[in-house]
Order: sequence, then C-alpha cells, then structure tokens
Amino acid sequence: MKVSQSIIICSLENYYKFVQKILGVTNSEPSSSCLFINGKIVSACSEEAFTRIKNDDSFPYNSIDWILKKNNIKNVKDIDHIAYAWSKGLEPNLLESLLKRYNYEIKKNYKNKSIFLERLHVETIKDLEKKKEFKDWIKKNNLEDKVIFLYHHEAHALSSILVSGLTKGICITADARGDYESLVIWQFDLKKKEYLRKLLSIPTNDSLGFFYGRITGLLGFTPNRHEGKITGLAAYGRASKTIKLMNKMIHYKNGTVRANNGSYFRPFFSNYSKEIINEIKKYKPEDVAAGAQKHLENVIMKLLKKTTKHIKKYNLCLAGGVFANVRLNQKLKELKSVNKVFIQPQMNDGGLCVGAAAAVAFNNKNKILPMVSAKLGYQNDQSVIKFLIKKYKLKKITQDPIKFIIESLKNNLVLGVVRGAMEFGPRALLNRSIVYKTSDVTCNNWLNKRLSRTDFMPFAPFTISSLAKKSFYNFDNKDKTLHFMTSTIKCKKIFKNKSPAVYHVDGTARPQIIFKNQDPFFYELIEQWHKETGELSLINTSFNIHEQPIIRTYQEGIFQLNKGVIDILMLENNIYKKN
Repeated sequence: MKVSQSIIICSLENYYKFVQKILGVTNSEPSSSCLFINGKIVSACSEEAFTRIKNDDSFPYNSIDWILKKNNIKNVKDIDHIAYAWSKGLEPNLLESLLKRYNYEIKKNYKNKSIFLERLHVETIKDLEKKKEFKDWIKKNNLEDKVIFLYHHEAHALSSILVSGLTKGICITADARGDYESLVIWQFDLKKKEYLRKLLSIPTNDSLGFFYGRITGLLGFTPNRHEGKITGLAAYGRASKTIKLMNKMIHYKNGTVRANNGSYFRPFFSNYSKEIINEIKKYKPEDVAAGAQKHLENVIMKLLKKTTKHIKKYNLCLAGGVFANVRLNQKLKELKSVNKVFIQPQMNDGGLCVGAAAAVAFNNKNKILPMVSAKLGYQNDQSVIKFLIKKYKLKKITQDPIKFIIESLKNNLVLGVVRGAMEFGPRALLNRSIVYKTSDVTCNNWLNKRLSRTDFMPFAPFTISSLAKKSFYNFDNKDKTLHFMTSTIKCKKIFKNKSPAVYHVDGTARPQIIFKNQDPFFYELIEQWHKETGELSLINTSFNIHEQPIIRTYQEGIFQLNKGVIDILMLENNIYKKN
C-alpha cells in the first residue's frame, strides 16, 4: 500500500512538473486571451464580454483574470509562457518588398505616394501604443522572461492550422492590416522542421479588408463592424452594374493586388473623397454591395489559384476578419482543388491569442489537440440562480423543458438561452442564443426590430446531422465550417419550403449542424420538433441587442426577458418566464 501511494505521489509530481500553461494575449478588436494546457485550449474569452463595449480593444485585464481564476491559477507568474500577437513589427524579409511597392507607387501614382507613407506611419504609431500597453502589463507583473512575440499574420495562420486537426495544406490569412501585411498565403506541413512557409504577401496599402470596409462605410454603415450587412445586401443586387467601379478602387494584377491610391481608394476605413461618394450614389446600394462581394471573391480566388497552381489538391485553413464573410468561404470550399476546410471560429483579431499560444505550445513539443468546440468562455455560477429567480420574481416551468419549448414555439414565443460556457468568437452556438421557428418568415421583420437590428441577411438556422443531408446539397458530416457556422451552403427545395425565415435569396443558408454526442438537449429538441411539425430546423441568432456584445450572465438574460426581447428564458437546464 505504501509503495502504491509513493508511486501515485511521484506520478502527480511529475505530471505537474511537466504541465505547460501558455497564456495567449491580444489587445486588438476584440481584445482577448486564452489558455493552453499541455497543447489543449481550455479557456478563451474576449474583453467585450466583461466591459460590455462591442469590439473593445482595451487591454484584456478582465479576460485574463477570469481565465486564471477559472483554471485555479493563483498568480499569473505561475504561467509558463505569455504569447503575444498584435504588434511585433516589421518582419525583416518584408522591407525589400515594401520598398519595391513604394517604388511602383512613385512610378505609377506619384502624386498620391504620400498615402502609402501615411499608411506606414499611422500603423507604426498605433502599434507602438498597443505594444507599450502590453509591455507595461508585463513589466508590472515581472513577466519579461516569459514573453514570446509572434507576427500578426503568422498568429492568424497558426490559429487555424494548429487547431484544425490537419497536418498539411494551404492557409490564407486576410484582414484590414497587421504588422504591415493585409493578406498572406501560406503552405504548411506540420511534419517538417520548417512547417510554415510564406508563398505570397500583400502589404497593408493594398488591403482587401480595407476595401470591403470602405464599401461598408460608403453605404452608410460602420466599417470594421457591419461588413456582414454588405454580404447580406449583396444577394439582392447585380454585381455586373458596379464591378468596373470596384476594379478602379483595387484590382488583381500579375499574381498580386494593387490599390489605386487617391480619390477612389485609401487604405483606411475613413476619409472618402467627394468623387467616390458621388460615384457610389449613382448606383443602387444592393448593386454596390453585390459588386464588392463579387470582386472580393474573384480577387481572392485568383490569388489562390495563381499561388497554388503547382498543387492539384490541398486542405485549406482560413483566418482573419475577411473570412467572417460566409459567402466567400462557401466559394472557396467549392473550388475543385480544395479538400478539407477549417476556419478559425474566432477569425477576427480576437483569435490571434489562440494562434500565438498554440504556436508556443507546438514549438515546445506539445501535441496540439483539435478545436472541437468554441464554448470556452465565461461560465455562470449556477448556485446564484435561485437568488435571481426570487429577486426578479420569475416563474419556473415544471413540465418537461423540450415539450414546453415546442409548445411555446408553436405559439410564436421566442426563447433565450444562457447555459454553460460562453462561445469564443462572433457566433453564438446555442449557449448564448435566441431560438425561434424558421417557418415564420415575418420574424425577419419583427424579431429584428425587437433586437434593434437592421440586417439584410435572414437569420441562421440550426439543425441536426440526421436531417442535414435532407436539407442541404453536398452535405458532409466532417465539414467543420458547419459545426461553427462559418460558411453558407446550398439548400434543397424542401428546406426552402420548410424554413423560409433562414433561406437566403441566393439559395443558401448559414447553418449550425449539431450532433447528439455534442449537444443532446438541442438534438432531441430538433428531433421532436421535426416529428411534430415536419420542419427541419430552428433559428439560432446570437443573444444580444444590436451594437451590444453577446450577453454573458444570467442577469443579462433576465433583463432581456423583462424587457420583452424574449418571451421565455432557459437558464442551464430549466425554463423560466415572467410571473
């Protein structure tokens, strides 16, 4: 017995000796942090969830504190490595290409060369501020010897590659900007010593992210926030009307991208010339949106085909804010040369912390486990539910929850869900969701009004794996983009007829496919809903009011119940309504 106890104690000591705890940090939009333990991502959350400021880019103090507390880490000094990926700076190999790009501007666009230099200057100043913010935190906590820096697009790439479960393929990272790059195409092979190789780099000046953001602003929305509205609006327009205008702004040329700096384009989200404003006004907004969407798709696919012409078939990983564009993602998935696809669920800059931490873990010989769930964030203390129910005088439903939800949905009631761990990323995946029936097409008007939203794209559905083949063309159970709601897919006629509220005018939907072993409650709900109504799905939209972050706490859910945004509320495993 004594020998056995000694062996157990020794084993535990060895385990904790070799446990590697890596904290990933980014202070961009949205500022976020994550924790890897022995190659597995165990927690990840964004600062906006705590501050209630949408896309908050302040330093993630609250996020870090919550992660440490959640994982019983008493002091940040107990972390082995701090991985940071927002503003490492100019990669030495990029200097020559930037000089060549500047010389091209001097020769072809001399009067507007100052715009190129302005972009470099603004980016440098902004990044020095954010880097100082991080370094001040490091210095205050005496963590200098634990810090490892990664380049922006390197971290984006590894945020997708290392948690994808894929060992070999191509990766595209694209956003507005980061460390003087806006789009990079990579080749990766995790079995090689030099496992990540850059095939193409597009500088910030020629940013497709800024291009799409400028269209967002020119159509009266907020750049770097409302690009999804442009994607939705595009389905109603004719790209042929405005594609020439898009080419005047930025275009594909000889295997790369060139922006036309001047009155038509600036690599910023602001400062539109009178010329481009007047030009945009000549067209219907939906035609402008359609032209921008088609142009984005065309340019990225041309870049990909040109760069990978030597490869017949490859897996594809995607990360960066541009790949929040679900329509673009579908187009890339449909390329004949593309095999499996993985898109980092937190594709925006919030996901940089994942790539940075995963890279450090991988380089320290940890086996990185695939990311099978985005439910990695804040969890409520269930013991407070009784107190809250009493305080806000809510009535607990005593009958079977699934039967009650089905009857409520039949009677046009809206369900709000707050349970388990909050999702990491822009998509709610049934832990912080609003649920309603997809057969009521009028909800795209009245439910959006309840949520103060002005979306052009219909709501997204969720359904179960056993009904997906009946609903969608070329459905594959292993398509992880449909697990995380990061791509659209073509719908069959029966789905269009049964679920008109989530059917896009271009014949697609953006579904979340759930599996019984992953979410038995909502799997059974859809099964029973289908048996009783013949319908194939239910709406899953994020539980938030327009311009606010997705809700975090039980109390925030109760506030929305009392305001009438939802009619019934699910807290963990029970249903409540106003008394």
